[in-house]
Amino acid sequence: MRRIVRASSACLACLVSGGCGGTRVTEGLEEPFAVHDAQFLEGELPGAPPDQGTAPPRPTAATTETTVLRPGLPGVAFFGWATLDAVSVAAKIEGQGSGYWVVPAGPPDPQVQGEPVRVWRFVADLHRSLAPGRHRLLVSALDDAGRAGNQVATSLCVHRRVPDNGNACDAAKAPPELAVSLEWDRPVDLDLVVVTPSGEAIAARSPAKGLGAEEKISRSSPDTNPPGAGYLDFDSNNGCRVDARQLENVVIQERPAPGSYLVYANLYAACGEPSARYTVTRWSRGVVDPSAGTYEVVEAERWSGTALAIQANGGTRLGTFVAEFFVP
Repeated sequence: MRRIVRASSACLACLVSGGCGGTRVTEGLEEPFAVHDAQFLEGELPGAPPDQGTAPPRPTAATTETTVLRPGLPGVAFFGWATLDAVSVAAKIEGQGSGYWVVPAGPPDPQVQGEPVRVWRFVADLHRSLAPGRHRLLVSALDDAGRAGNQVATSLCVHRRVPDNGNACDAAKAPPELAVSLEWDRPVDLDLVVVTPSGEAIAARSPAKGLGAEEKISRSSPDTNPPGAGYLDFDSNNGCRVDARQLENVVIQERPAPGSYLVYANLYAACGEPSARYTVTRWSRGVVDPSAGTYEVVEAERWSGTALAIQANGGTRLGTFVAEFFVP
C-alpha cells in the first residue's frame, strides 16, 4: 500500500538540510508525479538547472525498467546513483505539479566500478492528470548540510491512455485510424463490446476480429495487421482481479470497415460495488500538417453512463447499449 510521508511525520528534508526554512511541507497526494514513502515539499527543485556549472554532490540520471509510461500508471520504479557525500535525492517532473519529492540516498554500491557511489531508488505513481508527451525527470542530490548538486535530466515519454502508436511523443507516428475507449471509476469488472458492421463483436471473449483463419493479431507490431482488423487491447479487472487500470480500448489501425458500429458497456461482475460510472470515447486520426507528415489523436465523440450491480451478468449478454456511430 502506498504511503506518502505527511507533514506531521519526521521531516526528512529538515533532517538532511538542518532545517525546513520557509519551504512548505504538504502531502502531495494529487501531484501528477507521486513518490511512495517520500517527503513532498512545495517549491522549486533544489540545485542549478542541468548543464549549468558543476556542484557536488552529483547524481546520475534516473533510470526505469518500465518501457511504456502512461497517466494513471502506478508503481513505476526509478533508480540511479549519487556521490558518497549525498544523503538524499530530490526529484520532480519538469513543469508538472507544485513541488518535489525527497528520498534517502541509500547505501554505497560496491558493484559499481570506479568512483564509489550511493545507490538510490524510489517508486512513483503517475497521476491521471499527468499530460501525455515528452517530459524531463529532474533529479538533484543533497548533502548533510542541505547543499544541492546540479540537477540531472532524464527524458521520459508518457503515452496516452488510449493506444496512439507513440504519437504523444512523436507527431510523425500515425495513431490508429479508429479507437473506442471505455473507462470507469470503481473496481468492477466492466467490459467494452464493439459490434462491427459485419456483426462481429470485439470483446473480452473475442478480442480480435476481421482476420482470416490463419492470421493472428499483433498488439506489439500493429502495422503488420491486416487493414480493418480490430482488437481489444486489455481485459481490465478480469474476474475482479483489480489492476488499477479500469480502461479498455478497441483499436482498428487502418481502414476500418464502413458502416454502423454499436458500442456496449457490459458489467461482467460488480465485485462488491453497488455501481460504477463510465465514459466511452471514440477517437480518430487527425492530420496536423500533411506536408510534414504529422498527426494527432482527435476525440470524435463521448458518452457517459452508470452500470448498476443488478446488471451484472457474467458475460451472458452484450450489456448496456451506449452508442452507435458510422464510418463512411
